[in-house]
Amino acid sequence: MENTSESSDTTFEKRLVELQSLFELSKTLNSSLNLKTILDTLLFTPMGRMMITQGAILLKNGQENQFTIAAVKGLANQNIHKEISLPQQVHTPCLIEEISHFDGLAYLQGIGLKLLCPILSNNKAIGYIVLGGKITRQVFSEDELEYLASFANLAAPSIENSKYIRELQGLNNELDRKVQHLKTIFEIGKELNTTFEQEKIASILVFAIMGEMMTQRVAVVECNKPDQPVFVIAKGFKEHESNSTQIFQKTFRVLKKKQRALRLNEIETKTIIKYYDKIGVRVIVPMFRQDVLAGCILIGERLNKADYRDDELEFLSTLGNAAMISLENARLFKETLEKQRLEEELAIAREIQRKLLPAYPPIIPGYEFAGMNHSHSQVGGDYFDYIQIDEQKWAVTIADVSGKGVPAALLMANIQASLHAMIHTEWCLADKVARINNIIHANTNMDKFITFFIAIIDTQKHELTYVNAGHNPPMLFSGAKQTDKVRLLETGGLILGMLKNVPYQQETIALHRGDLLLLFTDGVSEAMNEKDEEFEEFRIEATIREHMQESAADIMHCLEKAVRKFTGTAPQSDDITILTMRFKDSDA
Repeated sequence: MENTSESSDTTFEKRLVELQSLFELSKTLNSSLNLKTILDTLLFTPMGRMMITQGAILLKNGQENQFTIAAVKGLANQNIHKEISLPQQVHTPCLIEEISHFDGLAYLQGIGLKLLCPILSNNKAIGYIVLGGKITRQVFSEDELEYLASFANLAAPSIENSKYIRELQGLNNELDRKVQHLKTIFEIGKELNTTFEQEKIASILVFAIMGEMMTQRVAVVECNKPDQPVFVIAKGFKEHESNSTQIFQKTFRVLKKKQRALRLNEIETKTIIKYYDKIGVRVIVPMFRQDVLAGCILIGERLNKADYRDDELEFLSTLGNAAMISLENARLFKETLEKQRLEEELAIAREIQRKLLPAYPPIIPGYEFAGMNHSHSQVGGDYFDYIQIDEQKWAVTIADVSGKGVPAALLMANIQASLHAMIHTEWCLADKVARINNIIHANTNMDKFITFFIAIIDTQKHELTYVNAGHNPPMLFSGAKQTDKVRLLETGGLILGMLKNVPYQQETIALHRGDLLLLFTDGVSEAMNEKDEEFEEFRIEATIREHMQESAADIMHCLEKAVRKFTGTAPQSDDITILTMRFKDSDA
């Protein structure tokens, strides 16, 4: 009986020691949220107690029956992170050799491990303590297995808490990164909005990416024209490494399809991968402007060789889009300034051109003159003029330069200067026109020409001598009531500027009381309405006849109103110039 009592006391004391050990272990585990500390405790405690030199901790990795080696003692570190397939049905400590075949068991046995102890939570294994054999080569006793089971169960809450904390820390770290990214975007955005220089905007963007991503290679490419990629800025790339139009056309097609930033290994086109891998690009970030791909950012390898995370690609995309907005604003601002400068220059040109045209018609006894010009744009190529030659002779002229805008206006100034230089010479009118033609031919290209009409009116003889160089034939309406014929003044020759040394003919016509001369450019006869119908000469003639008894100025304005009414809401397509002259009194 005495031996039995001593045995009971020994067992009790042993149990008490185990309970104290488990209690101390529980306090140790619960006092730490560091997973590595917990795992080290889980290995050192049983290995020291049972004199074991090898051990490992496996933790469930989220996949069915899949566990990852998270910690090792007495084993090579290369085993860490190794994924092992283990059975979920093991609920108590047992020898590996006693378990039916499972993929990962052979591996564990191969590295010298013998005992498998599940770490259970809600009756499911969240991990395993795997131990090697004892130094003493003794078998594991029932008490030791029971102790291991209790030990593992105590560790389960600590492991789960640690995983939750780690996940929470991961979320916090991700949140911190996003906050930092937003802060960076905000700060860079402020800088981008303070300048309208495209080069400076691109430079701010590039250096921000280089600093945030720790890379030495960044380039910004604009693709406003798909066949003409433009490198706004390139840092770390050699000039010859950034000029493959064909590659960029393929790149833009891929970016349009994917609509997101891409790592190089996410691109399926081999030629693109080969090209960018050769020059050191690792990430391609699209830059969108109102959902339209307008450019991309090429980013090289990081200094620490780390991969680009998804949240970093998202950050780069946001930053790139913000920069593209600033680049577009800078471009629009530059265009606005250029347009403003051009409008100011056009206003000056318009004022100069206005001064080249007569401000008022001449006042000549027995005659009425009227003229008007409405340009299609700020400056035009139509020209009319009255030039006094001597006391009894006046020149009346009209011209239409091919084209519109500034080029036509410059050529119009040329014809005006040439005419004023020639009109007072002693040559006959036809020779004067021929010489003007040579001047125009020598100073213009083949695609530029001028239709031109000039008439010299002798106010004493009441005669009109004219030359028509390819212009719309002016209409001479007779003042005699017994006739309604209109004479078209067509004598002359080829339009100015086409050929050199072209001969011209002139014709002289007697004027009679009431005669009306109408000169106009094709902006009148070819004015179009909404149905694409032209005003044409027959409407011009009908309008003049309807108002034949009115003054020269009133007739001119009536014709202009008739043209405006005919065209309606259709836009003015050409310069409109009209000149009228009436011979009122042969006795004046």
